[in-house]
Order: sequence, then C-alpha cells, then structure tokens
Amino acid sequence: MSFSKLSAVVFGVIFIILLYAIIVYSLKIMNKDVKGGGRRKPSTGKKSFGLEVVEVTEKTNLKSGTVIPIRVSVTLGRKEDNTVVLADQHVSSNHARLIIKNNILFIEDLNSTNGTYVNEKRIAGKVKLFGNDDIKIGSTSFKVL
Repeated sequence: MSFSKLSAVVFGVIFIILLYAIIVYSLKIMNKDVKGGGRRKPSTGKKSFGLEVVEVTEKTNLKSGTVIPIRVSVTLGRKEDNTVVLADQHVSSNHARLIIKNNILFIEDLNSTNGTYVNEKRIAGKVKLFGNDDIKIGSTSFKVL
C-alpha cells in the first residue's frame, strides 16, 4: 500500500469521525430545544407576572382565560384611563393597582367602595402577592401568574 493511499484512508476516517461528531452535537442541541419547548429564560433576571381572568359575570370586554401581562404597574377600575377597564357596577372608578417593586408583585386597594379581595380576604393598602393567589374585584376574578 502506498503512502498516498494510506493517507487518503486515514483522512477519510478522520473526516467521517468529525462529521459524525458534528451530527451528534447538533442532535443534542435540537433535543434540548425540543424538551425545553424552545423557550429561553429571560436574561434580565426580572420575573414575569401576569393576571389570568378566571371568572367574569358582568358584561365586559374581558373573557375567561385572558392573560394580562404586568410590566411595572397596572390599574384596574371603571374609568377609561385605567389599564384594565372593568364595566361593573361594583367596581370603583379607580379600584386597585398592581405594582412590581424589586421583583415582588403587590396589589393596592385605592380606597374602593366594595373592596378588593385576595384569597377571599378583603385587603387594605398594599399586599404582597404570590403565584396562584386569587383576586376578586367586583364580579371579576383573577389568578396571579
């Protein structure tokens, strides 16, 4: 066997091994993406909060299952200048406000007439919220996400 044939065989084997390694690495990356659903964690370190509409009994533009993202602050009430307008006779003009401070979500009742309820307890002032807490404002129920 000549040197040129031997070197061609060696380089052919190295090429096949290299190609195989690239394919295996690519499959591992694709498998990781599929298992994670293609989602990446936010790199900013900030938590994401949202409100899911659970129950609506009055006529309103909100539908059950709707998710309202909370960035910094969200106001809820009957007035049109609120972030979330609730057309409900039991909701005050400026009823409540959700605020994120230091990656913690708070709800504040804005001296509403009929009150804001968290986990079936009427709140006064600011209250810290946790995931899956239930919020009731008028006849609308929300869940913290």
